[in-house]
Amino acid sequence: TVNYRNKIFNAFANAGIGNGAGFNNMTFFSRLNGMVQDEVNNTNNDFSSNNYRAGIDFFLGKKHTIGLLVSGGDNQRNNRLYNRITLAPENTPALIDSILVANSRAENDRSQGTYNLNYRFDNAQGRTLNIDLDYGAYRNGSYRYQPNQYYNADETVPLTLIVNSFDTPSDIDIYTFTTDFEDKLWDGTIGAGVKYSKVVSDNLFLVYDEPNGLPVRDDRRSNKFLYDEQVYAGYVNYARALGKKWQFSAGLRAELTDAQGDLQAFLPELEEPPVMFDYLSWFPSAGLTWEVTEQHTLAISGGRRINRPDYNVLNPFNNQMSQLSYEKGNPFLRPEIVNNLELGYTLSHRYNLKLAYSKTTDQITRLIAPDEVDPRAGFITWDNLASQTILGLSVSAPVQIAKWWNAYFNGSASHINNQADYGDGGMVDVQAFNYTIFQQHTFDLPWAIKGEISGYYSGPGVWGGVFLYESNWGLNLGLQRKFLKERLNVRLAADDIFYETGWDGYSDFNGLYSYGGGRWDS
Repeated sequence: TVNYRNKIFNAFANAGIGNGAGFNNMTFFSRLNGMVQDEVNNTNNDFSSNNYRAGIDFFLGKKHTIGLLVSGGDNQRNNRLYNRITLAPENTPALIDSILVANSRAENDRSQGTYNLNYRFDNAQGRTLNIDLDYGAYRNGSYRYQPNQYYNADETVPLTLIVNSFDTPSDIDIYTFTTDFEDKLWDGTIGAGVKYSKVVSDNLFLVYDEPNGLPVRDDRRSNKFLYDEQVYAGYVNYARALGKKWQFSAGLRAELTDAQGDLQAFLPELEEPPVMFDYLSWFPSAGLTWEVTEQHTLAISGGRRINRPDYNVLNPFNNQMSQLSYEKGNPFLRPEIVNNLELGYTLSHRYNLKLAYSKTTDQITRLIAPDEVDPRAGFITWDNLASQTILGLSVSAPVQIAKWWNAYFNGSASHINNQADYGDGGMVDVQAFNYTIFQQHTFDLPWAIKGEISGYYSGPGVWGGVFLYESNWGLNLGLQRKFLKERLNVRLAADDIFYETGWDGYSDFNGLYSYGGGRWDS
C-alpha cells in the first residue's frame, strides 16, 4: 500500500496476491418417479488470485474535488469433482439397479475491472452535489470435462459411457451514472438524485459430445443467452427534527425498468421469442424516532424496496454435476418487492430491541424439482414464490463483564410463511420458526495479547422456498498482538474448531423428495 498527499492532490494504491485450496462435500438421498438415488458429490479445488486498487483525488479549491478510482483483479480456480449416484427401485431399495460415476474436472478463469470518475461539491454548510460515472467489465471463462460412466450393481462391470464437455464463457458490462444533491430546507435536510444503469450480459453455452475422445458440438443443447437491462431511477427524501425529542424522515423513489432476455438456439426449430420486461415501480419510505428520555428511544420505520435477481441466475444454461444432477437459471424470474415495517427500542444508547414484519411478493428462491424429460434426473432452479411473510424479533447487547473482559450478545427469532402454486401439483405451503444466538467475547491477556471467542447456534428453519434445514452451530478462537507501535498486527485464528458449521435438511416438492447435507473447509 502506498499513499501520498499534498495540498493539490491525494494519490493511493494497493495490491495483493493470494492462493489456496479447499473442499466442499455434499450427500443427497432422493426419491422420484418410483426410484431412489443415493448421491455423493465431493469437490476439491485450488485457486490463485491477484487484485489491485488505485485512485487519485484533485482538490479544486475548498469546495470542489474530482477523483478517479480504478480497481480489478483476476482469479483462476481448478476443480476436481467426484460424483457417484446409486440407483434402485423405490419398492426394493436394497436391489441396486446401476451406479453412475461422474468424475469431472473444471477450469474457471475470472477477471474484472471497475472504473469510477467522481465529482463532489461541498460548501461545508450542508449543500453537497455528488456525480459518479462508473463502468465495470467482468469476464468469466469456464470449461468442464465430464465422463458419465454407468456400472452394474456391484460396480465391477462398466456399462454405458457418456462423455461431455462444456465451454461456457460469460461477459458482463455494467454502466452507471449517478447524481445526488443535498441541501438544508425548513430546518431540515432535503436530498434528491437520479440514477441510470445499463447492464449487458453475453453468455455462451457450448456442449460437446466426446464419444471417441474428439469433441463434437451438440447444437440441440448449445445456445447463447443475451440479457440487456436499463434502469432509470429518481428519488427525493426529507428529514428534520420535530422539536427536541422527535426526528422525522420520508422519501419516495421511482424506478423504470426496461429489460430483455434473448435465448438464441443454434438450430432454427428451437428458437424462442425474447423475454421482455417493462415496468414502473414506486418505493415510499418513512421513519419516526422519539427520544422518550435520555435513556429510552423508540423508533418506527416502514418502506418498500425492490430486489432484482442476480444476472447469473437469469442464465438458463444447465450447470451439470452429472447426467442426472444439474442446476439451471430462469430467464423468466421477476424482481421481488418487499414491504417492511419495523419497531425499535434502544436503552442507554447500547441495548437494542427490534420487532420487524415483512411481506415479499415474487420472492426469489431456489427449488429442487424432477426433470421433465429424464425421469431419473433432478435439478436445482430458481423461481418466484407468490409470497413470503416474515415476523421477527431481535435483541443485541454489548456488555462489559470485567475490565479485561468485554462481550457482545445477539439473538433473533423469526416465523416464515412461504406460499406458491405452480400448477400440476407444484404447491408450496411451508411454515417454519427459526432462532439464532450469537456471542463474542474479547479478553485482555498478559503481554499485551488480546484473545477472542465467538460462536453461534442456529435452530431449524427454512432455506429458499421448501428446504427445511436442521440446527447447526460453530465456535471460533483467536489471538492477537500488535507490535512496532501498533503498526504491525499479528493474528492467529481457528474457525469452526468442532467442525459443526454445515447444513442438513430435506426438500419435498412436486414429486421429488431429497434429504441432504454438506460440509466445507469452514
